[in-house]
Amino acid sequence: MSKFTKLIKHPVLFFKDAINKPVPNKPVPKKPVPKKPVPKKPVPINRDEYNYNKFELYSHLLHTGEDITGLSHLDLWLPHFIKADVNFVVMVRNYELFQIIVEKYPQLTITFAKVDKDVGYYLDQLVFLKACFYPSNTGRNMHLLKFNKIKHIFIGHGDSDKTASAHKYFRVYDENWVAGKAHIDRFVNEGFDFSGLESVEVGRPNLKETLEISKISWENRFDGQLNLLYLSTWEGVYQEQNYTSVYMIEEFFNKNLIEFDHLKIKLHPWVGRRDKSLENFASTLDELLSLKGVDYTIYDKTTPVEELIKQSNIFICDISAVISESLAANGPIFVYIPKDKDIKLTKSKMSYADYTYTFSTLDELIEQIEDVIINKNDYLAKRREEAMEYILGRDETLADTFIEKLKGI
Repeated sequence: MSKFTKLIKHPVLFFKDAINKPVPNKPVPKKPVPKKPVPKKPVPINRDEYNYNKFELYSHLLHTGEDITGLSHLDLWLPHFIKADVNFVVMVRNYELFQIIVEKYPQLTITFAKVDKDVGYYLDQLVFLKACFYPSNTGRNMHLLKFNKIKHIFIGHGDSDKTASAHKYFRVYDENWVAGKAHIDRFVNEGFDFSGLESVEVGRPNLKETLEISKISWENRFDGQLNLLYLSTWEGVYQEQNYTSVYMIEEFFNKNLIEFDHLKIKLHPWVGRRDKSLENFASTLDELLSLKGVDYTIYDKTTPVEELIKQSNIFICDISAVISESLAANGPIFVYIPKDKDIKLTKSKMSYADYTYTFSTLDELIEQIEDVIINKNDYLAKRREEAMEYILGRDETLADTFIEKLKGI
Protein backbone atom coordinates (compact mmCIF):
# COMPACT_ATOMS: atom_id res chain seq x y z
CA MET A 1 0.00 0.00 0.00
CA SER A 2 1.42 3.39 -1.01
CA LYS A 3 1.58 6.24 1.47
CA PHE A 4 -1.05 8.21 -0.56
CA THR A 5 -3.56 5.29 -0.65
CA LYS A 6 -2.98 4.74 3.07
CA LEU A 7 -3.71 8.42 3.76
CA ILE A 8 -7.05 8.28 1.77
CA LYS A 9 -8.35 4.93 3.05
CA HIS A 10 -6.85 4.78 6.57
CA PRO A 11 -6.02 8.33 7.67
CA VAL A 12 -5.91 7.43 11.40
CA LEU A 13 -3.42 4.61 10.77
CA PHE A 14 -1.36 6.85 8.49
CA PHE A 15 -0.88 9.57 11.09
CA LYS A 16 -0.32 7.02 13.89
CA ASP A 17 2.51 5.34 11.96
CA ALA A 18 3.98 8.72 11.06
CA ILE A 19 4.13 9.72 14.72
CA ASN A 20 5.68 6.39 15.93
CA LYS A 21 8.18 6.01 13.09
CA PRO A 22 11.72 6.30 14.51
CA VAL A 23 13.85 9.13 13.28
CA PRO A 24 17.05 7.75 11.79
CA ASN A 25 20.22 8.76 13.65
CA LYS A 26 22.46 11.15 11.87
CA PRO A 27 25.76 9.52 11.02
CA VAL A 28 28.53 10.59 13.43
CA PRO A 29 31.57 11.69 11.49
CA LYS A 30 34.60 9.51 12.24
CA LYS A 31 37.64 11.17 13.66
CA PRO A 32 40.61 10.84 11.37
CA VAL A 33 43.08 8.24 12.67
CA PRO A 34 46.57 9.71 12.69
CA LYS A 35 49.00 7.73 10.64
CA LYS A 36 51.83 6.15 12.53
CA PRO A 37 55.16 7.56 11.45
CA VAL A 38 57.14 5.09 9.43
CA PRO A 39 60.51 4.68 11.14
CA LYS A 40 63.42 5.56 8.96
CA LYS A 41 65.90 2.83 8.24
CA PRO A 42 68.97 3.38 10.43
CA VAL A 43 72.00 4.40 8.44
CA PRO A 44 75.63 5.03 9.31
CA ILE A 45 76.57 8.53 10.42
CA ASN A 46 77.68 10.75 7.52
CA ARG A 47 76.89 8.00 5.07
CA ASP A 48 76.49 10.56 2.28
CA GLU A 49 80.10 11.57 2.75
CA TYR A 50 81.52 8.24 1.73
CA ASN A 51 80.59 5.67 -0.85
CA TYR A 52 79.92 1.96 -0.75
CA ASN A 53 83.48 1.02 -1.58
CA LYS A 54 84.80 2.98 1.41
CA PHE A 55 82.26 1.49 3.81
CA GLU A 56 83.13 -2.04 2.85
CA LEU A 57 86.80 -1.61 3.78
CA TYR A 58 86.21 -1.83 7.55
CA SER A 59 87.90 -4.89 9.04
CA HIS A 60 86.91 -4.54 12.74
CA LEU A 61 83.51 -4.03 14.36
CA LEU A 62 82.93 -3.05 18.00
CA HIS A 63 79.39 -3.99 19.06
CA THR A 64 77.34 -3.26 22.15
CA GLY A 65 73.84 -4.58 22.72
CA GLU A 66 73.45 -2.61 25.96
CA ASP A 67 71.21 0.35 26.67
CA ILE A 68 72.70 3.55 28.11
CA THR A 69 74.95 1.47 30.39
CA GLY A 70 76.93 0.56 27.28
CA LEU A 71 78.47 4.05 27.35
CA SER A 72 81.04 3.02 29.96
CA HIS A 73 81.88 -0.10 27.95
CA LEU A 74 82.54 1.88 24.78
CA ASP A 75 84.49 4.56 26.64
CA LEU A 76 86.67 1.77 28.00
CA TRP A 77 87.70 0.41 24.59
CA LEU A 78 87.27 3.12 21.95
CA PRO A 79 90.47 5.04 22.82
CA HIS A 80 92.50 1.88 22.25
CA PHE A 81 90.79 1.01 18.96
CA ILE A 82 91.58 4.56 17.84
CA LYS A 83 95.18 4.29 19.05
CA ALA A 84 95.63 1.01 17.17
CA ASP A 85 94.72 2.85 13.95
CA VAL A 86 92.69 -0.05 12.56
CA ASN A 87 89.71 0.35 10.24
CA PHE A 88 86.77 -0.16 12.58
CA VAL A 89 83.09 0.67 12.79
CA VAL A 90 80.93 0.85 15.92
CA MET A 91 77.49 -0.76 16.07
CA VAL A 92 75.04 0.39 18.76
CA ARG A 93 71.61 -1.16 19.42
CA ASN A 94 70.02 1.50 21.65
CA TYR A 95 69.04 4.82 20.05
CA GLU A 96 69.65 6.96 23.14
CA LEU A 97 73.14 5.53 23.47
CA PHE A 98 73.65 5.98 19.73
CA GLN A 99 72.93 9.70 19.97
CA ILE A 100 75.37 10.14 22.86
CA ILE A 101 78.18 8.23 21.15
CA VAL A 102 77.72 10.14 17.89
CA GLU A 103 78.08 13.43 19.69
CA LYS A 104 81.03 12.26 21.78
CA TYR A 105 82.98 10.64 18.93
CA PRO A 106 82.08 12.61 15.78
CA GLN A 107 85.20 11.37 13.98
CA LEU A 108 84.07 7.72 14.06
CA THR A 109 81.71 5.74 11.86
CA ILE A 110 78.84 4.66 14.10
CA THR A 111 75.77 2.69 13.07
CA PHE A 112 72.45 2.18 14.81
CA ALA A 113 70.98 -1.28 14.27
CA LYS A 114 67.72 -1.70 16.14
CA VAL A 115 66.74 -5.21 15.07
CA ASP A 116 68.18 -8.34 13.49
CA LYS A 117 67.30 -7.16 9.98
CA ASP A 118 69.31 -3.97 10.43
CA VAL A 119 72.35 -5.97 11.53
CA GLY A 120 72.14 -8.08 8.39
CA TYR A 121 71.85 -4.93 6.28
CA TYR A 122 75.23 -3.67 7.52
CA LEU A 123 76.99 -7.02 7.64
CA ASP A 124 76.14 -7.62 3.98
CA GLN A 125 78.06 -4.45 3.10
CA LEU A 126 81.06 -5.08 5.36
CA VAL A 127 82.55 -7.61 2.97
CA PHE A 128 86.09 -7.21 4.34
CA LEU A 129 85.04 -7.52 7.99
CA LYS A 130 87.39 -9.85 9.85
CA ALA A 131 86.30 -9.70 13.50
CA CYS A 132 83.55 -8.48 15.79
CA PHE A 133 84.37 -7.49 19.38
CA TYR A 134 81.92 -7.76 22.28
CA PRO A 135 82.44 -5.88 25.58
CA SER A 136 79.47 -7.61 27.28
CA ASN A 137 77.15 -10.60 27.04
CA THR A 138 73.70 -9.54 25.86
CA GLY A 139 70.93 -11.29 23.96
CA ARG A 140 71.42 -8.97 21.00
CA ASN A 141 74.89 -10.41 20.42
CA MET A 142 73.26 -13.41 18.76
CA HIS A 143 72.26 -11.26 15.77
CA LEU A 144 75.95 -11.08 14.84
CA LEU A 145 77.12 -14.43 16.16
CA LYS A 146 75.26 -16.23 13.39
CA PHE A 147 77.66 -14.80 10.79
CA ASN A 148 80.16 -17.62 10.47
CA LYS A 149 82.72 -15.97 8.21
CA ILE A 150 83.95 -13.50 10.83
CA LYS A 151 85.81 -14.07 14.08
CA HIS A 152 83.85 -13.34 17.27
CA ILE A 153 85.95 -12.04 20.15
CA PHE A 154 84.80 -11.26 23.70
CA ILE A 155 86.80 -8.49 25.36
CA GLY A 156 84.59 -7.75 28.40
CA HIS A 157 84.41 -4.60 30.49
CA GLY A 158 86.24 -5.67 33.62
CA ASP A 159 87.73 -8.58 35.53
CA SER A 160 86.19 -10.06 38.65
CA ASP A 161 85.48 -13.33 40.42
CA LYS A 162 81.72 -13.02 39.91
CA THR A 163 80.09 -16.01 38.21
CA ALA A 164 79.35 -13.83 35.18
CA SER A 165 83.08 -13.98 34.41
CA ALA A 166 83.15 -17.69 33.58
CA HIS A 167 80.21 -19.75 32.32
CA LYS A 168 79.24 -21.85 29.33
CA TYR A 169 77.78 -19.02 27.27
CA PHE A 170 81.33 -17.90 26.49
CA ARG A 171 81.64 -20.91 24.18
CA VAL A 172 79.67 -19.03 21.50
CA TYR A 173 82.79 -16.91 20.87
CA ASP A 174 85.92 -17.89 18.98
CA GLU A 175 88.25 -16.10 21.36
CA ASN A 176 88.13 -14.61 24.84
CA TRP A 177 90.66 -11.82 25.27
CA VAL A 178 91.54 -11.72 28.95
CA ALA A 179 93.73 -9.51 31.10
CA GLY A 180 95.83 -12.20 32.79
CA LYS A 181 96.06 -15.86 33.73
CA ALA A 182 93.49 -15.49 36.53
CA HIS A 183 90.63 -15.34 34.05
CA ILE A 184 91.81 -18.50 32.31
CA ASP A 185 92.05 -20.32 35.65
CA ARG A 186 88.47 -19.35 36.46
CA PHE A 187 87.30 -21.29 33.41
CA VAL A 188 89.50 -24.27 34.28
CA ASN A 189 88.17 -24.39 37.84
CA GLU A 190 84.53 -24.25 36.74
CA GLY A 191 85.02 -27.74 35.32
CA PHE A 192 83.26 -27.48 31.95
CA ASP A 193 84.70 -28.03 28.49
CA PHE A 194 85.77 -24.77 26.88
CA SER A 195 88.29 -26.29 24.46
CA GLY A 196 86.67 -24.51 21.50
CA LEU A 197 87.28 -21.13 23.13
CA GLU A 198 90.76 -19.71 22.71
CA SER A 199 91.96 -17.51 25.58
CA VAL A 200 94.33 -14.71 24.64
CA GLU A 201 96.16 -12.66 27.30
CA VAL A 202 96.17 -8.99 26.31
CA GLY A 203 96.39 -7.14 29.64
CA ARG A 204 94.17 -4.18 30.54
CA PRO A 205 95.06 -1.29 28.22
CA ASN A 206 92.92 1.22 30.11
CA LEU A 207 95.08 0.63 33.20
CA LYS A 208 98.47 1.24 31.59
CA GLU A 209 98.81 4.78 32.89
CA THR A 210 97.72 3.67 36.37
CA LEU A 211 100.34 0.91 36.37
CA GLU A 212 102.99 3.46 35.44
CA ILE A 213 101.91 5.67 38.34
CA SER A 214 101.93 2.72 40.74
CA LYS A 215 105.70 2.40 40.38
CA ILE A 216 105.81 5.08 43.08
CA SER A 217 104.84 3.53 46.43
CA TRP A 218 101.39 4.48 47.63
CA GLU A 219 102.78 6.12 50.79
CA ASN A 220 104.92 8.53 48.74
CA ARG A 221 102.36 9.29 46.07
CA PHE A 222 100.61 12.70 46.03
CA ASP A 223 103.24 14.18 48.35
CA GLY A 224 102.33 11.73 51.08
CA GLN A 225 98.61 12.58 51.09
CA LEU A 226 96.01 9.91 51.84
CA ASN A 227 93.44 9.93 49.04
CA LEU A 228 90.61 7.49 49.75
CA LEU A 229 88.33 6.27 46.94
CA TYR A 230 85.06 4.52 47.81
CA LEU A 231 83.55 2.39 45.02
CA SER A 232 80.25 0.69 45.80
CA THR A 233 78.22 -1.90 44.02
CA TRP A 234 74.40 -1.84 44.04
CA GLU A 235 71.91 -3.92 46.02
CA GLY A 236 71.38 -6.59 43.34
CA VAL A 237 68.30 -7.97 41.64
CA TYR A 238 67.53 -10.17 44.66
CA GLN A 239 68.41 -9.81 48.33
CA GLU A 240 70.75 -12.81 48.22
CA GLN A 241 72.78 -10.91 45.59
CA ASN A 242 73.02 -7.82 47.77
CA TYR A 243 76.77 -7.34 48.28
CA THR A 244 76.77 -3.57 48.79
CA SER A 245 78.40 -1.84 51.74
CA VAL A 246 76.35 1.36 51.44
CA TYR A 247 74.32 0.43 54.52
CA MET A 248 77.38 0.81 56.78
CA ILE A 249 79.51 3.31 54.89
CA GLU A 250 77.59 6.36 56.10
CA GLU A 251 78.53 5.56 59.70
CA PHE A 252 82.13 4.87 58.68
CA PHE A 253 82.42 8.28 57.01
CA ASN A 254 80.92 9.85 60.09
CA LYS A 255 83.63 8.32 62.32
CA ASN A 256 86.79 8.02 60.24
CA LEU A 257 87.49 11.01 58.02
CA ILE A 258 90.02 13.00 59.99
CA GLU A 259 92.91 10.79 58.81
CA PHE A 260 92.23 11.25 55.06
CA ASP A 261 93.28 14.27 53.01
CA HIS A 262 90.85 13.72 50.14
CA LEU A 263 87.75 11.57 49.83
CA LYS A 264 86.30 10.49 46.48
CA ILE A 265 83.00 8.62 46.18
CA LYS A 266 81.53 6.92 43.13
CA LEU A 267 78.38 4.93 43.76
CA HIS A 268 77.21 2.27 41.37
CA PRO A 269 74.78 3.82 38.84
CA TRP A 270 72.05 1.41 39.96
CA VAL A 271 72.16 2.12 43.70
CA GLY A 272 68.52 2.50 44.74
CA ARG A 273 67.12 0.55 41.80
CA ARG A 274 65.76 -2.25 43.99
CA ASP A 275 65.94 -0.75 47.48
CA LYS A 276 64.08 2.55 47.08
CA SER A 277 65.35 3.76 50.45
CA LEU A 278 68.72 4.28 48.73
CA GLU A 279 67.44 6.37 45.83
CA ASN A 280 68.78 9.59 47.38
CA PHE A 281 71.82 8.05 49.05
CA ALA A 282 74.25 10.34 47.22
CA SER A 283 72.42 13.37 48.64
CA THR A 284 72.51 11.81 52.11
CA LEU A 285 76.28 11.43 51.92
CA ASP A 286 76.65 14.92 50.51
CA GLU A 287 74.76 16.40 53.45
CA LEU A 288 76.79 14.41 55.96
CA LEU A 289 80.19 15.22 54.47
CA SER A 290 79.46 18.91 54.02
CA LEU A 291 78.83 19.14 57.77
CA LYS A 292 82.08 17.29 58.51
CA GLY A 293 84.09 19.93 56.71
CA VAL A 294 86.27 17.46 54.78
CA ASP A 295 87.62 17.67 51.25
CA TYR A 296 85.37 15.34 49.28
CA THR A 297 83.77 14.82 45.86
CA ILE A 298 80.80 12.62 44.94
CA TYR A 299 81.06 11.71 41.25
CA ASP A 300 78.22 10.91 38.87
CA LYS A 301 77.87 7.69 36.90
CA THR A 302 79.54 9.05 33.75
CA THR A 303 82.92 9.60 35.44
CA PRO A 304 85.40 6.91 34.31
CA VAL A 305 86.52 4.81 37.27
CA GLU A 306 90.10 4.56 36.01
CA GLU A 307 90.47 8.35 36.20
CA LEU A 308 89.49 8.33 39.88
CA ILE A 309 91.78 5.39 40.62
CA LYS A 310 94.77 7.28 39.22
CA GLN A 311 94.07 10.06 41.72
CA SER A 312 93.81 7.73 44.73
CA ASN A 313 96.05 5.48 46.82
CA ILE A 314 93.61 3.84 49.28
CA PHE A 315 90.44 2.00 48.25
CA ILE A 316 87.23 0.66 49.79
CA CYS A 317 85.35 -1.62 47.38
CA ASP A 318 82.50 -4.07 47.14
CA ILE A 319 82.69 -7.35 45.22
CA SER A 320 82.91 -6.26 41.58
CA ALA A 321 85.35 -5.56 38.77
CA VAL A 322 86.48 -2.33 40.49
CA ILE A 323 88.66 -4.46 42.78
CA SER A 324 90.95 -5.43 39.91
CA GLU A 325 90.78 -1.86 38.57
CA SER A 326 91.96 -0.56 41.94
CA LEU A 327 94.64 -3.22 42.08
CA ALA A 328 96.49 -1.43 39.27
CA ALA A 329 97.18 1.52 41.63
CA ASN A 330 98.99 -0.83 44.06
CA GLY A 331 97.57 0.66 47.25
CA PRO A 332 95.73 -0.97 50.15
CA ILE A 333 92.29 -2.25 49.11
CA PHE A 334 89.57 -2.94 51.69
CA VAL A 335 86.82 -5.25 50.34
CA TYR A 336 83.41 -5.78 51.92
CA ILE A 337 82.45 -9.48 52.17
CA PRO A 338 78.94 -9.83 53.68
CA LYS A 339 78.67 -12.63 56.24
CA ASP A 340 74.99 -13.45 55.75
CA LYS A 341 75.22 -14.23 52.02
CA ASP A 342 76.03 -17.38 50.09
CA ILE A 343 78.44 -15.60 47.79
CA LYS A 344 78.97 -17.53 44.57
CA LEU A 345 82.28 -16.68 42.95
CA THR A 346 84.47 -18.26 40.32
CA LYS A 347 87.82 -19.39 41.62
CA SER A 348 91.27 -18.54 40.38
CA LYS A 349 94.50 -19.30 42.24
CA MET A 350 94.18 -16.13 44.31
CA SER A 351 91.19 -15.16 46.45
CA TYR A 352 90.31 -11.65 47.56
CA ALA A 353 91.78 -12.38 50.99
CA ASP A 354 95.18 -13.06 49.39
CA TYR A 355 95.73 -9.49 48.23
CA THR A 356 93.01 -7.31 49.80
CA TYR A 357 91.95 -6.58 53.37
CA THR A 358 88.48 -8.08 53.68
CA PHE A 359 85.90 -7.01 56.25
CA SER A 360 82.30 -7.89 57.12
CA THR A 361 81.47 -5.37 59.83
CA LEU A 362 82.12 -1.70 60.47
CA ASP A 363 84.34 -2.51 63.45
CA GLU A 364 86.50 -4.78 61.29
CA LEU A 365 86.92 -2.05 58.68
CA ILE A 366 87.90 0.55 61.28
CA GLU A 367 90.36 -1.85 62.91
CA GLN A 368 92.02 -2.67 59.58
CA ILE A 369 92.21 0.99 58.52
CA GLU A 370 94.01 1.79 61.76
CA ASP A 371 96.42 -1.13 61.42
CA VAL A 372 97.29 -0.75 57.73
CA ILE A 373 97.08 3.02 57.23
CA ILE A 374 97.71 4.61 60.61
CA ASN A 375 100.21 2.04 61.90
CA LYS A 376 101.69 1.51 58.39
CA ASN A 377 101.36 -2.27 58.58
CA ASP A 378 100.63 -3.01 54.90
CA TYR A 379 101.41 -6.72 55.16
CA LEU A 380 99.77 -7.63 51.82
CA ALA A 381 101.99 -5.36 49.72
CA LYS A 382 104.02 -8.23 48.22
CA ARG A 383 100.92 -10.28 47.42
CA ARG A 384 99.41 -7.27 45.62
CA GLU A 385 102.44 -7.21 43.35
CA GLU A 386 101.87 -10.87 42.47
CA ALA A 387 98.17 -10.24 41.86
CA MET A 388 98.88 -7.33 39.52
CA GLU A 389 100.60 -9.69 37.09
CA TYR A 390 98.34 -12.69 37.64
CA ILE A 391 95.02 -10.83 37.41
CA LEU A 392 95.77 -7.74 35.32
CA GLY A 393 98.50 -9.03 33.03
CA ARG A 394 100.80 -6.15 33.99
CA ASP A 395 103.56 -7.06 31.51
CA GLU A 396 101.07 -7.41 28.62
CA THR A 397 99.44 -4.11 29.56
CA LEU A 398 102.69 -2.17 29.61
CA ALA A 399 103.73 -3.76 26.30
CA ASP A 400 100.50 -2.66 24.52
CA THR A 401 99.66 -6.28 23.70
CA PHE A 402 95.98 -5.47 23.08
CA ILE A 403 96.86 -2.97 20.36
CA GLU A 404 99.29 -5.39 18.74
CA LYS A 405 96.63 -8.11 18.69
CA LEU A 406 94.14 -5.71 17.09
CA LYS A 407 96.61 -4.85 14.35
CA GLY A 408 97.32 -8.55 13.78
CA ILE A 409 93.78 -9.32 12.63
